[in-house]
Amino acid sequence: MTYLSHTVRSLRDDPIPDEEVRLVLTVADADAEEIESTVESLGGEVVRELAFDRLLVAVAQTDIDAICSLDGISSVETDAVLGPT
Repeated sequence: MTYLSHTVRSLRDDPIPDEEVRLVLTVADADAEEIESTVESLGGEVVRELAFDRLLVAVAQTDIDAICSLDGISSVETDAVLGPT
């Protein structure tokens, strides 16, 4: 089961059209390149790879459900977990 932060659950349930969100994906049992390819196929962007098998991605809020449904992702959180950058 994939952990979804409260904010991600809220945005998934009520996305704002034409608004983008940056998400931190923890890649558990998946090929990171496959996840990157899927994000890009949705029109999103892989911003960068992070430590601890995580990816920072930018996607349309309307695509959050598709991201949360990916196999091999153990958690989806907003980039707020990264703190000030």
